[in-house]
Amino acid sequence: MIVTMLVLALALSNPVAATQTAGHVDVNRAFNYVVVIVMENHGLRDVINVSSAPFMNQLASSYGLAVNYTAIDHPSLPNYLGLISGQDFSSWSSSDCSPRPGCSAGSTPNLVDSLENRGLTWKAYMEDYPSTCGSHCSPGNCFVGDNGAGVYAARHDPFVYFEDIANSSARCSRIVPANSDTSGSPDDLFLSDLSSPSTASNFMWLTPNSCNDTHGFTYHNGTVLCTDSISNGDKYLSRLVPKILASKLFTHQKAALFITFDEGNTRYPYDYVYSVWAGPVVKTDFVSSSYFSHYSLLSTLERVWHLQPLTSNDANASPMTEFFVAHHHGHKGHLELGDERSDPRNGENASGDQDKWSEDDSW
Repeated sequence: MIVTMLVLALALSNPVAATQTAGHVDVNRAFNYVVVIVMENHGLRDVINVSSAPFMNQLASSYGLAVNYTAIDHPSLPNYLGLISGQDFSSWSSSDCSPRPGCSAGSTPNLVDSLENRGLTWKAYMEDYPSTCGSHCSPGNCFVGDNGAGVYAARHDPFVYFEDIANSSARCSRIVPANSDTSGSPDDLFLSDLSSPSTASNFMWLTPNSCNDTHGFTYHNGTVLCTDSISNGDKYLSRLVPKILASKLFTHQKAALFITFDEGNTRYPYDYVYSVWAGPVVKTDFVSSSYFSHYSLLSTLERVWHLQPLTSNDANASPMTEFFVAHHHGHKGHLELGDERSDPRNGENASGDQDKWSEDDSW
């Protein structure tokens, strides 16, 4: 049995582009490609040192973990909007409403504007997103219904709340199903795009469905499809993440994976959630006790890709550049290894004896 002991010492608006071509690559950047996966409704303590999340603990101990990374609001939607726009629109988003008049970010600048201004490509993958918008179409033919082919939830798709995305057929075409059927796994359409830089985008967002993202208690016609289970999400990630890290994009390019949760159990600015960077450009066995928030993701992209800040929130947020191999800041975790350590890229998921975080550590 592989045993890994990790002991932490913690102090605790651009015109819409008509088409998109292959992503821009710069050898001097910390990364040229980013995949963002957003999970649901659990705080840091719900995951770290929890036996039902062996893969997420293993991934955190293998790569880079931010232990003071906070969500920005409650419930879900404000956090999703904040991640790509630098503001939470709490006056209306706190109802978790589906996109419609009165539940829209309007013409507010967003990350898509910034990326396209810079000549960078993007794509948003949604599990169980329908292949056609049917009777729930935006002017650009984005799907704006609440439920897709399976357990898709509009409030977990921030892109469709911005008019300059939802009104554009070119941009709506960049919001696509992650999977070719309603099983939600193995996100074959998303993974296929990681096979080459010609099919990958610089920025790729993946929203799991409401069972795979640990949201749970998802109903359909009165039937509970899944429960609020960290185990569900951990098993999902244990199947998906090794394939991401073993993809040609991640083994041949400067690519980074960022996994976070939309919200935890407390209030901003102390609503700490599991947030991990992984991939070939990320430091290994790395732990940071620096203070970050969802706005820090934007700040990181803006710093690395030379994008203009969208708001004072992301302009003032600390970028997470210390996680990447070109930088040497932050706090290292200390490891005591057995004969060998399992590698998340190989899908080796310990059961029984799992990576343990010191019970004495505080956040």
